[in-house]
Amino acid sequence: MNKITNKGNIKKATSDIVYRSLRDDILHLALPPGSAISEIETANKYNVSRTPVRDAFKALENEGLLEVRPHIGTFISYIDLNKVSDIIFIRETTEQAVLKILSSTYTQPQLLKIRMALKEQENLINSYSAADDTAENRGKYATRFLKLDNDFHHLMFQLARKGAVWELLKCHSSDYERFRTLINWSENNMLSELYHQHIAIVDAIASKDHERLVQTISAHIYSGFNGNLDIILQNADYFLPESVGTLS
Repeated sequence: MNKITNKGNIKKATSDIVYRSLRDDILHLALPPGSAISEIETANKYNVSRTPVRDAFKALENEGLLEVRPHIGTFISYIDLNKVSDIIFIRETTEQAVLKILSSTYTQPQLLKIRMALKEQENLINSYSAADDTAENRGKYATRFLKLDNDFHHLMFQLARKGAVWELLKCHSSDYERFRTLINWSENNMLSELYHQHIAIVDAIASKDHERLVQTISAHIYSGFNGNLDIILQNADYFLPESVGTLS
C-alpha cells in the first residue's frame, strides 16, 4: 500500500512541477499566446513521461491557459481583453474596500513592512542600467518587478486580513497577468510610474485619507489599460481577435 501511495505522490509532484513551470512561462509570455505546444516535446523537455504532462495540460486547459483544438493540436490561449477589463473592474472595487480597511486599522510595524516592500521595488529600479537595455534584459527586469508588485499588493491584503480575497482574485487573473507583462515589457517608463503610484497609495493609507486612497487606487489599477491601445494593436496577434475589435 505504501509503495502505491508513494508512486501516486511522486506522480502528483512531477505533474505539479510541470504545471507550475508551464504556467509561469505562459504568464510571463515565454510561451506566447497562439503558439502550439505538444505533450511529446514537453515531456522530452522535462525528461518525464507523458502522463504528468497530460495532467498538467488538463489543469492549464481548465484554467483557460491552453486551448485544445480537436484533430489540430494544443495551443496557448489568446488574451481576452474583455476578461482583462472585467478583472480590472473587480480588482479596483475590491482593492479600494480592502485598503480602506487597512488604512483604518494598520499598526506602525505593519506600515514599516509595506515601506520595506516599496524599498525592494526602488532597489530593483535603481539597479537597472540603460546600457543593458536589451529586449531580453527588459523582459527579465519587468518579470522581476511584476513579482514584487504582486507581493506588495498581496502583503496589503494580508495585513487587512483579506488574504483569501487576494487568492480568489488571483484565480481569475491569468489574462490580466499576461496583459500586465506585455505592457510592462513594452513601456520603458511604466515600472517607474507604477513604483511612484505605489508610494502614493501608501501615503494615502498612512494619512488615513480614504478619498485620496480611492482615487489613487483607481488611477493605479487602470494605468496599464488606459492609453496603451498602440501596444495592444502592435501585438494584436496575442489577443482574442473579437476582444480587440471592441476597442476600436
